[in-house]
Amino acid sequence: MFKRISDSEVATMRLGLKGRFVVFVSAIIVAFGLVLTALSVRAQNERLRHELEDRGKLLTTVIAANTTDALAMLDVRDLRKTLSEARDQENVLDAVGFDEDGRVLTDGTLVNSRRHEQISEAELRHISGSSALLVEFEGDAMTVTKPVHLGSRMLGGVRLRYSLASLAEEQASLARRTATVGAVFALLGMIAAILLTEAVTRPLNEVIRATRALSQGEPAPRLPVRTTDEVGELAEAFNEMTRKLRDTTVSRDYLDRVLETMGECLVVTGPDGTITRVNRAVCSLSGVGEDELLGQNCRDLFRAPQGHVSLLDALGPDGSARGLETELLARGGEAVPVIVSVGTMEESAGRARSYVVVAADIGERLRHEQQKDEFVTMVHHEVRAPLTAVRGAIGLLDGGVVGELGKRGQELVEIALRNSERMERLVNDILVSRKLDSGRMEFHYEKVELMPLVEQAISATSAYAANYEVRFELSNGVAGATVRVDPDRMIQVLTNVLTNAVRFSAADDVVTVKASRHNDMLRVAISDKGPGISEDFRDHVFEAFARGEHDDWRHRSGTGLGMSISKGIIEELSGTISFETKLGEGTTFFVDIPEYA
Repeated sequence: MFKRISDSEVATMRLGLKGRFVVFVSAIIVAFGLVLTALSVRAQNERLRHELEDRGKLLTTVIAANTTDALAMLDVRDLRKTLSEARDQENVLDAVGFDEDGRVLTDGTLVNSRRHEQISEAELRHISGSSALLVEFEGDAMTVTKPVHLGSRMLGGVRLRYSLASLAEEQASLARRTATVGAVFALLGMIAAILLTEAVTRPLNEVIRATRALSQGEPAPRLPVRTTDEVGELAEAFNEMTRKLRDTTVSRDYLDRVLETMGECLVVTGPDGTITRVNRAVCSLSGVGEDELLGQNCRDLFRAPQGHVSLLDALGPDGSARGLETELLARGGEAVPVIVSVGTMEESAGRARSYVVVAADIGERLRHEQQKDEFVTMVHHEVRAPLTAVRGAIGLLDGGVVGELGKRGQELVEIALRNSERMERLVNDILVSRKLDSGRMEFHYEKVELMPLVEQAISATSAYAANYEVRFELSNGVAGATVRVDPDRMIQVLTNVLTNAVRFSAADDVVTVKASRHNDMLRVAISDKGPGISEDFRDHVFEAFARGEHDDWRHRSGTGLGMSISKGIIEELSGTISFETKLGEGTTFFVDIPEYA
């Protein structure tokens, strides 16, 4: 059954899911906005830096061009004037001119405090080997050095240093704008997350309410399917689940009632045999209460089957067993005979492997079998022996030992002889049938040819067939084919089938016997031209005491055990018996036996 969910638990689940969803979606949107803003800031910084660098390069190049003549003539005054004008330009911190040896000629001021200073080694190496601009960044300043040439002659160069303070101010302004944009993104993300969360959690809340109703045994409402996306599929799946639950689910109370009203004993054990559940039948049969049985080991309730140390030890590789005969140990030392089947419930999430034992009381069946055995013993000792003596005496009368009996007397003797023979067959069939049922029939296997057995069976039945003006025809055979059987039992099977064919044949009919190979087996087919087997009797042909109802042949009916005995014997010989029939055309019985090379 479902666990009941309280209102506070549902509220916690709902708020927890909604809160996590809002945070998750907001974080994604804000992160996306921050990434975009950071990329934009980086692009803007790069743009400002390149703009400042390009302006510095341009101004330095112009100043260098204007100082070419002054450097060529070493006119320091004109050079100072040009550099002084350069110092007045926006963002220019200082400007110097130097000769081809790297010595400063002027810094553009009247004081000219930097005269005769030496430019850096890097700058000197650059102007000695290149006419390109040299741009260097250091702290909040940018230095641009431009060599000055006159033809191939190196005259010297100029160096201007620019302030990057304006760039920092613009970057700060850009950072403030970025923070504003980020805040806007965060707000929009929060709003979008709330709206999206509401759209998603609304159907989830409906599912929660419906699940609560279902867990409390109330009819679950049908959820509306508003969309075709995953949420809509969830609603459809829930509706389908509730429909199937209504159609197929059996409540635990109902199942418990079914188990309690079972006539068979039901015992559930853990993997070590500890009893975890029993039904009422177990308590009734054992005379022990449920509380006392729970916690005991299965071996304390069931005696171990023969050849095993416990009931669970008798299980097969698949963890199950069928038809084990053992005893249930009841209170007071009484042992109740039972037949047991064991099944396995495999280990699953939260549940260990367990065994289900179903036991049925077979005491009544064993008593009936004992009564059958007593009846058979009585038949053997109290009926068969006197019947043999009576049949012998009647045979002597029929043979004329006491002289002529007269026509009427002879008829009575013949009737008595036929009935005594029929009674003898019935007694013999009962004894054979009981031996088959109890597994006490002995078989003496030999390797023999099949065809001589078929011929002997036909010969043994010919006299019976002649009484009804029926004859046999052996149309073909399998010369030299051998089988491994008990010859007497095999002849008994064939004789029973032949007798059955004669019983349902009209006068002058021919019963056809054919032997052949069929699907790696040797087959004996015995066909009659009788009325056939009715549809409602075909499933009962091989049952004990089963006889077809045909008025024209009722005077020939047998004991009803012949076909049942034939099936039991042929299966013990690893063979099979089957038939094909058509109403009004006849029946063919097939006796199949493995060929033995």
